[in-house]
This record gives sequence, structure tokens and C-alpha cells, in this order.
Amino acid sequence: MDAARPHADLSVHEARVLGCLVEKEATTPDAYPLTANSLRNACNQSTSRNPVLELSDHDVEAALASLRERGLTRTVHSTSNRATKYRHVLPEALGLEAGETALIAVLMLRGEQTVGELKGRTERQHAFGSVDEAASTLEALAARDEPLVRQLERRPGQKDARWVELLSTTAVEGSSSAAAPVDAAPAAAESISTGDPYSSATAEFYDLLATEHWETFGLQLLDLLDGVDPGAGPIVDVGAGTGVALPYLRAAAPEATIHAIEPSGAMRTALHTRLRLDDELRAVTTVDPRSWASARLPPTACAIVATAVLGHFDRDDRDRLWRFVAERMPTGAPAVIELLPPERPTEIPRTRYRELRVGRYVYEGWMTGEPTDAATMRWTMEYRVVDGEVVVAEHTVVGTWTCVSVADIRSEIESRGLELTEHDDHIVVRRTG
Repeated sequence: MDAARPHADLSVHEARVLGCLVEKEATTPDAYPLTANSLRNACNQSTSRNPVLELSDHDVEAALASLRERGLTRTVHSTSNRATKYRHVLPEALGLEAGETALIAVLMLRGEQTVGELKGRTERQHAFGSVDEAASTLEALAARDEPLVRQLERRPGQKDARWVELLSTTAVEGSSSAAAPVDAAPAAAESISTGDPYSSATAEFYDLLATEHWETFGLQLLDLLDGVDPGAGPIVDVGAGTGVALPYLRAAAPEATIHAIEPSGAMRTALHTRLRLDDELRAVTTVDPRSWASARLPPTACAIVATAVLGHFDRDDRDRLWRFVAERMPTGAPAVIELLPPERPTEIPRTRYRELRVGRYVYEGWMTGEPTDAATMRWTMEYRVVDGEVVVAEHTVVGTWTCVSVADIRSEIESRGLELTEHDDHIVVRRTG
């Protein structure tokens, strides 16, 4: 630690913890200050984070201890038996206004970003009136005697320059962009994302092992999307994956366009291949490479289809989903959302859920689940290629998943004028008026 600047040189873990405390104070005020457990979940989110991390309880506790020593956090003790909680004091420690605090927090959580991205991503913490206002705030932070942010040189192929915060060591070390290739940041994020549910291994085996249910679910979509009004906007396919849903969406609403959201580059490789081989689908499908949290959504939509993604959403992501249905979709337009079991975290023994022969090899999918707290599970997915008794290849992916029940969703949408109907393994949410 720099004795002259006790708030500088934060580690990756310290920056993540501090950024999450700032974020959650604004987005979930009823749950703030945070327990260590809630803070760990926030740090390990697979959305709105770059890179995705997998912090342990010890990692969070060590970061909190260091942040307290630096004068950036406080411990909140309760007179009851409830768990100890934690809050940040970043504005007081550094003399920051609300907009400045929001910008630094989002830079800590997501790495280098453009002014436009920062304006959109800080909205729930502080609403800047314009991109120019956000830019002026960044320039003021950069002009301090001890600058807190820095504008990077624009790289080849980039339309807009990007900004980084200067409190964490990784931001400072990574801010020299002259020798960095254009794709350096995404590559680093992927290598660190040990808990990334969209890994290249998952994408490689997805169509072989995880799409069998579309033989029935796809036919159900023909009924669920019957009568949607293509004039009201596209069908938004959230978590489009390899594009397995696209032919069914096209068949259900032939006149509709499709807005396919898929943040995984590995998944998009298969998605783009599918579009390259289907002229009609390619003509009507727009692929958004961002996560749900940062996707540029259309002004309105005639339907939403979200399969196998809700457990990757945090409460903020779900709020954005319900708000879109309530405010930007026509009355009665369906949001079809797949709910995967279990409703609550439970132990799932190692189970082979699918096998498929391809030539002489057999491709196997195995899964194991264990609770991590009252709301989330850790899933271990194993993908194996076997030739008789010989294992030709084997990949393991570990990721977290939030369990969400029908009752949870009813509670979240009850004040928004939305109704919910249950179907076999999915629900449909609609605006009633």
C-alpha cells in the first residue's frame, strides 16, 4: 500500500468488493449494508462484471479487512443476532459527488469503457443528463492532483476512446494500450472467468447435449407466439445461444424480425454459422453481442423468449426484464420464460443427463449441483467424449445459478400490472392493461 495514497493500488478482489458495495447501495437499498455472503454473491455475478470472478468467503473477508484499513469501508454491528454487515465510505474518503462515485464503481466492476457505455451503466446509481455531462465528470476526475481516472488512447478499429479508473493496480497496469492488441481485454476476461457458464466447452457441446427438449418446447412456442403483432417490434430472444430457437421463432411469427441477445463469443460462433446457412433467418435476425444488462434493447417488442438464462440474472436483471414487459410491450404480448429446476438450492448427485453417439465416439453430459446459500447453487458440468472404455476428451465447467420459483416471480411482478400463467416448464408473463 502506498503510504501517501492509502486508497490507491487496490487489488482485483478489493476493487470488486468496493465496487459491489457502491452498486448495491443504489440498486438494492433495502438489503444494504450487505452481509459477507450477499457481498460474495454480488462479486461473483456472471452479469455486469468484467472479468467474471469466483471469490471465496476468505477472499471477500480478506478484501474487507484491507479496505477497512484503507478507510474505505465500515463494519455495521447489530444489537440483534443477525449477521454483521458492511458498507462503503468511498465518497467521504475521496471527496466524491454521487456521479463521480457511480462512474468509479462501474469502472471497477466492468473495466475500461466508453463515455456512452458509462452513462448507460450508471443510470441506476446516478442519472447523467447527457453523455457530455458524464464526459465532463470524467474529465474532472482525471484533472485532480491525484487523478482517479484516465482516458486511454483510441485503439485501431475503435470508434470511441475508453476510460479506466486508477484506484486498482490492474487498471493502472492495463491502462497502457499502445502495445495491446484490439482483442486483448476480452481474452484476459475469458481466461479469468473460471465460473463463466458460457465457456467454450459449454458452447462446443451445447447443440449435441442440451437441445433435445426443443423438439417439444419448439412446438409449444408455435402456440404461445400465435397471434403476436410483428408491427409492435421484434421478438427478443434473450440468451440466444447457438440459435436453436430461431427456426421456431421464424415459424411462429413469419413476419416478425428477431433481436437475438448472446454475450458469449463461443456461442455466437455457432449462431453465426446457423445464420450463414439460412438466408431467410439471416435477413431478419439482428445479433446483439452484449449481456442482457447492457444490451441495446429495441423501443418495443412483440414477444420475448428467454430460455435457460433466468438463473444467470440477478435481481437488477430481472427488474429490467419486468420493466421492459410492463412499459415497452403491448398489452397481452407474451414473455415466454423457461424455469429450470430446482426451485430452491438442493444437492444434486452426479448424474448423466444426456449421451449421443457421433460416428464411433459417444458424447456424454454429466452434472452435479450443490447449494452455496439459500438462493444460489454451484453447478459442475462435465462433457466427455468416449471411445468404448477410453476417454478421448473431457472438459469441466463450474458456474453459479440463482434458483427462482414461480412464487418469486409473482412477488416481483405483482406491482407492475403484469399477469403470470404457468405451463409445463416455463411461464408466460403479460401486461394486462
